[in-house]
Amino acid sequence: QGFKQWPLPAVVASDPSTWMAPRHPRQAAPLLVAAPIAVALGALRVCFIGQPSAAPGTKPLVHTVLAAQEGAIGQPLGEPTVGAPTASCAAFVAAAAGVYGLRRASSVALRNTGCTATAAEAGEAPAAKQPAKKVRITAFDSVRFFLIAYIVCGHFITFAEPSKFAFKAMTQVNVVVGAFFALSGYVAAYTTTENQQREPSAKLLSTPKPEWILQRVFGYFPLHLLMCVLFMPMFLYPDVLFSGWPTALGHGAMALTMTQAWFPMHAEIWNAPTWFLGALTFATAVLPFALPTLARQNKKTLRRSFAILFLVGLLPKLGYCYDHNAWGFLEGAMAPKSMPNLAMFNMQRFNPFFATVEVLLGAVACRLVMLDDAVGETPAPKVNTLSTLLPVVGMVGIVLLRATGVVALSDLLTRALIFMPLFLRFMMSAHRASVLPKVVDPLCNLLSKDLLVTLGNLAFPIFVVHGPLGQLFYKKIIATQVFGATMNALYGPGFFYAYLGIVVGFAWVVQKTFLTNKSVGSLSKKAVEKLCSFF
Repeated sequence: QGFKQWPLPAVVASDPSTWMAPRHPRQAAPLLVAAPIAVALGALRVCFIGQPSAAPGTKPLVHTVLAAQEGAIGQPLGEPTVGAPTASCAAFVAAAAGVYGLRRASSVALRNTGCTATAAEAGEAPAAKQPAKKVRITAFDSVRFFLIAYIVCGHFITFAEPSKFAFKAMTQVNVVVGAFFALSGYVAAYTTTENQQREPSAKLLSTPKPEWILQRVFGYFPLHLLMCVLFMPMFLYPDVLFSGWPTALGHGAMALTMTQAWFPMHAEIWNAPTWFLGALTFATAVLPFALPTLARQNKKTLRRSFAILFLVGLLPKLGYCYDHNAWGFLEGAMAPKSMPNLAMFNMQRFNPFFATVEVLLGAVACRLVMLDDAVGETPAPKVNTLSTLLPVVGMVGIVLLRATGVVALSDLLTRALIFMPLFLRFMMSAHRASVLPKVVDPLCNLLSKDLLVTLGNLAFPIFVVHGPLGQLFYKKIIATQVFGATMNALYGPGFFYAYLGIVVGFAWVVQKTFLTNKSVGSLSKKAVEKLCSFF
């Protein structure tokens, strides 16, 4: 399979026992040596290059095996990708997680070939089951708003002069931001893979990978570029004043290309929160390689993939806490100079590889729900009010317990061990509750209210504009030049609430005048086409 696609010999198709049980033990030796090598090379080819092309008039073996698992031998799962560029190591992690399950499925399918052929000759066709149609899960839109509202407050809550408890409760941004990555992966899997089928969507397979990636990147890059240009004088002034033009231009290049997340000590240059976009861009580049692999896995293999990804994300955090004895730090409330090793901590916070792991965790969680009631899979578990409410209570509870000092656990470990699993459990329960014929879950119904959905649609512009506006009002070197002093000094801590209103109002203006502007959409489309011509 790793080298060339051959049709199975007739003797294999008719009687698998003739080759699965060699007549003499020595006949099995070459097979025992060659099989692991072929499996390894085949897995590497699938991960880094794509599925090998089938011989004319035949289907790839892996397609036949996966179709057999679904009870529909010979049903194509989409054209294989050939000659795709080398994927990242994160894509390899996701793909390698399914090798064992795919190998087991292959042997089972081959052993059952004779039985399947007999059933087909007898004219018995397996009953086809129509997959459930996808519905828009509006509760997820509202979730975006609550996440971004917490993050905006956490970034500038200090200017409201909160109590010590409120400050600690609102500055755990390092914990909560992981939910955005998981949500991005969850939605990506939901829109690009099939319900109740182990296959990716035809559009995902047919769209060239550079085009697929650029289409999604240009969903957020134009607004990022607009904010960089609009506030460029404000961003350049302190850089030039303290570090000179070479440093200022270097920071500008990193910000405009969204590569700042790769630089741990400079990830928050210019529009600080947009390091997230740089990390998300790398994860987006991985997804078209990883999603087809995840889409073809059954629930058992998906759980194995989840465990592997979970450990890949957790081990570096354990290493950081162990080496620096940082087990109980509340890093979000600490001054940077008090960190034992700020560069290593920032590496855990900003590095796009770790963001990609969380994006893939979200994708795996989504696939586990999408395979509910699929052929050969377990039925959808029953959900009730507690299914969605308890994870939310758990997420809020751990934030409050850490703020009170009852739980002393690092931001990094809290995120990986507690917050992210609870958030993914909430997403899965909300998903299951939202696709029922009648949505009765009170929390899902609340999150689907028109006002909250509208605010959720403003989450992205709020995220992009709140940083520059915060610098304009509160960064001393900027606010002093523009207003004579910071807004906190001029109007007191109460201005913080005016700042929140200004952010929402500005985001609404940006949404109406820029993000929904047809000319902007047309220019973005032309830019994607132009860039795709280079690949």
